Amino acid sequence: MLPRLPKLALVFTSSALLLACPGPEPEPEWETSLNLDADVGALLSIWGSSPSEVYAVGGNPDAGVIYRFDGAEWAPESLPPETPLLNWIDGQSGDVWVVGNEGVALRQTTDGWERLDTGLDVPLWGVWGAKQDDLWAVGGDAGATGDPPPTPVIAHFDGAAWSEVPMPALDRPSRALFKVWGTSSDHVFAIGQGGIILYYDGAAWAQVPSGTTKDLISLWGTGPDEIVAVGGRSNGVIARWDGAEWTTSVIGESPGLNGIWLSPAGEAWVCGVLGVTGVVSAGDDTFAPETVTGFTLHASFGFDDGPNFAVGGTLDRSPPWQGVVMSRGVTP
Repeated sequence: MLPRLPKLALVFTSSALLLACPGPEPEPEWETSLNLDADVGALLSIWGSSPSEVYAVGGNPDAGVIYRFDGAEWAPESLPPETPLLNWIDGQSGDVWVVGNEGVALRQTTDGWERLDTGLDVPLWGVWGAKQDDLWAVGGDAGATGDPPPTPVIAHFDGAAWSEVPMPALDRPSRALFKVWGTSSDHVFAIGQGGIILYYDGAAWAQVPSGTTKDLISLWGTGPDEIVAVGGRSNGVIARWDGAEWTTSVIGESPGLNGIWLSPAGEAWVCGVLGVTGVVSAGDDTFAPETVTGFTLHASFGFDDGPNFAVGGTLDRSPPWQGVVMSRGVTP
């Protein structure tokens, strides 16, 4: 029989066990990482190669900005003269590209950012590339009018120059494509106004059924059989590609969604109107929106082990806009 321990010893033993077996660490909270004044502008996209090399782009309609995060502080980058509002950034091709209004395309070099002529004068909303000599940019003037109405634009970069690519036939009116993303040179999707989804198979672009007429704003994936797009204006919309078809659902408890980044585990980090963000689990289109700022959030990005970012600003108001970077899990 074990000896009977005094009460004080029992209390000490229990406390020691509790200290030795701590519970799970609390999830990090969202914090404001950067605030931009109205004379600087809002932020529309964010991407990075590592937690200590992250870029956020945006600005106001008459002037674009790029901010770089080194893991501790944000600092503005020098840009070519008369750079307009910048809408998107991507570096998955091996080069870092930024596109924006007036058909602008910037490429990062060892000497800074250089501007390359695209031959276009409409806003470019998205850019993505499989490799350095095989990139796509998409855009269009979503608010333009005319008879006939303007159509979206697609441009391709072959390593030497940008050139416009003819649009395929569409089954509904659409004036803009908002984002492009893929997993290889012959597996690329572009999404846009009116729920348009286009697919490039390495030879030609063609429209594919989307299951929605709601605007689709952004997309990301983990592989050729798992790509997720988000959008909607009044309510959030999520569309999933499973390798065979797109299926779409409306998230009634969420306002419109603008940004998405997928972790390797398939968790979709989304953000949108009214400063909402949240995680949509793999294969599950329900989530509890969390309001982390009073600003509209436009883009999400993150790393496997953190941190996570969301950027936006007063985009629901007339410019000049104020901008914000929200972060979660940044190590001081």
